[in-house]
Amino acid sequence: MKYRTHITLTLAVGLPLMAASGEVSLLNGCALGIGSLLPDIDHPSSFLGKRNKIASGITNKTFGHRGGTHSLLGAMVVFILGTIIQFHYLSASGQNVTFWLMLGYLMHLVEDSFSKEGIHWLWPYKKKRKRPKLIYYTTGGIGEHLVLGFTLCLLLIEFRLLWLGTLGQMIHCQWLTVVQGKFGTLQHALLTIIK
Repeated sequence: MKYRTHITLTLAVGLPLMAASGEVSLLNGCALGIGSLLPDIDHPSSFLGKRNKIASGITNKTFGHRGGTHSLLGAMVVFILGTIIQFHYLSASGQNVTFWLMLGYLMHLVEDSFSKEGIHWLWPYKKKRKRPKLIYYTTGGIGEHLVLGFTLCLLLIEFRLLWLGTLGQMIHCQWLTVVQGKFGTLQHALLTIIK
């Protein structure tokens, strides 16, 4: 999936959740967007790879494309680094930046799971890539363009509803509060271990 589709699809899913939790901010929106692009740092021609050639070169040579960064292990590493950065540099903001970064990251993995190539969820343990047998798309193909067009339209509607102040009311977010609470507990446990 190309970066435009990753960003629009992730924002189309994440923005209503952000509005429902009352956490719409530029910082959280950027974290969500960066999270949606971060797994592709392992590809030198990706949006982030072109802008950070050193990190892209290292991850590409170490893991290859859709290797370690496209796995649950890669997500754990990003969670640990994001938590450390959030609590050391962003704690005064009181925002769940790492939560939104991780949502974007995991959305990217789910989105790439539906590509023809699939991903290695359990890398390095399982080398076989997983993808659904019935529904999948080819990167840059018509299926991806249809998803991009649909999510762009959906995102425009969501921005309008956000502007009107009604986007957050469309989703019952009690479950999201529980998930964020568990996420915060996990972060505090991690920080206790690190200290």
